[in-house]
Amino acid sequence: MRAFLITLALLLATAWAGLAALDRLPDPAAPLSPRTGPDLGSVKAWGYQLQSINARLIPDEIDLLVVDYSRDGTADRALTPHDIETLRTKPGGAKRIVLCYLSIGEAENYRAYWRRRWSTAPPAWLGPENLAWKGNYAVNYWHPEWQRLVVDPTRAALSTWDRLMLALVPQAQPYLDHILEAGFDGVYLDRIDAYEKALETRASATADMIAFVETISAYAKKRRPGFLIVPQNGEALLTEPRYRRAIDGVGKEDLFYGETGDAIANIPTDVRQTIAQLNRAKADGRPVFVVEYLMDEDLKRKVHAEWRLLGYVGVFAGRGLSLPPVLPPQPVLPADPAQPK
Repeated sequence: MRAFLITLALLLATAWAGLAALDRLPDPAAPLSPRTGPDLGSVKAWGYQLQSINARLIPDEIDLLVVDYSRDGTADRALTPHDIETLRTKPGGAKRIVLCYLSIGEAENYRAYWRRRWSTAPPAWLGPENLAWKGNYAVNYWHPEWQRLVVDPTRAALSTWDRLMLALVPQAQPYLDHILEAGFDGVYLDRIDAYEKALETRASATADMIAFVETISAYAKKRRPGFLIVPQNGEALLTEPRYRRAIDGVGKEDLFYGETGDAIANIPTDVRQTIAQLNRAKADGRPVFVVEYLMDEDLKRKVHAEWRLLGYVGVFAGRGLSLPPVLPPQPVLPADPAQPK
């Protein structure tokens, strides 16, 4: 009997200690230090590279850099806070802004949130594979289950048991929290334009996308004040003031060329309409970042001159986004007739 009581006491003491340890688990939604560093509006040159990133190959003049969360997309090769700080710091000690690429209109099968069983038993929100980008899948971005993989504002009220599960299975943490805790300055949101296709069958598709971006913005800025939200494409949403209030800048691919094929000029009326939409953001103090996938040097100079006139910040890149950023070529200025030849 005495041995039984001693054993029982030890078990109770162990259980009590375990419960106390659970209560001391860190809150996975705890506030983070505010972002510091340059303002988005001070950016004069930017870079966009999602593969094979090497800090030593980034030109000193690049003030804003968009990179992937990981060297190969997986959690195992995620960039560490040290890696991000290295990318952020220029050789002279000055700082640049480092944004993390985040697709919210497609799921990617190389991310930590992906489950192998989805290949044969896809969840209700998962759609077909993007034939142009292997491993990327359409999603019903308004579906709560998909949104919780990206951001979950209810995590502030997680139970002790939920916190333990997240500590044991960190990949269950929403993707945005991984990005926040890694130390990025903000997110560069891709596939915003998924709402355009969704409008064919869902009347609320536009409002759904705006609400999703608002949720991401509110949660991220609450956890880390000053965190930057920069969506790419979907510029028609800029007609909505609530959408513009949720973002800090806007990105645009293929403004002048590329909508129907690389180096093919876009329809002029479409270009003018897009510029009018982008200028709504610019009028609100949100900078505009443009990327064109051009190789021809003469076209680059022509487009760069247009960017300068519009007050946009542009970069040229390969569509695979695997090469270090280079500075745009300077436009050729007309000769001064007053100067002797």
